[in-house]
Amino acid sequence: MNKFIDRERLLRWLKNDKDAVDYVELVCAAAHFWDDLIDRDQDLSDDEINKAFFQMLVRLPRNPFYRKHFDHLNSILLNAVSNWQVATKLERDGGDYETSIAFVLRSSYVDLVTQSALLIAGQQWACKVGEEARRLTHGETYQGYLRALEDEKKARDARKATK
Repeated sequence: MNKFIDRERLLRWLKNDKDAVDYVELVCAAAHFWDDLIDRDQDLSDDEINKAFFQMLVRLPRNPFYRKHFDHLNSILLNAVSNWQVATKLERDGGDYETSIAFVLRSSYVDLVTQSALLIAGQQWACKVGEEARRLTHGETYQGYLRALEDEKKARDARKATK
């Protein structure tokens, strides 16, 4: 998911529901891959591309947790995708203010965790998980996020220069 949120933590947050954990991991891996495609800051092999599309087109739709809660989870996923797209545009076209908004919007995928926790154990548990997940997700800090954006821009520019 990210370097701060590992499978063991997801298992605890999602009450050892392995299908729910697999769902979150599949979606987060797909989102990370999509981000790499858009940022163009990584060289992606054919194997990586094939694996990502197999995960998205075959494994995700077959996930029992996702199937059972599709109407709820798909709406959360749609919102996370929209927020990520808005964040990317704000990062590229905006200034400092827009980048600060993008920092928060980019982490909308955490809602997949909190809403999965809600479906499994209710609102109170979802809020407890949400607080912990948000703190961990933003563990890189805003300054770390800005450094990562700069590194991505340099990598993208370097790739463009070699083409």
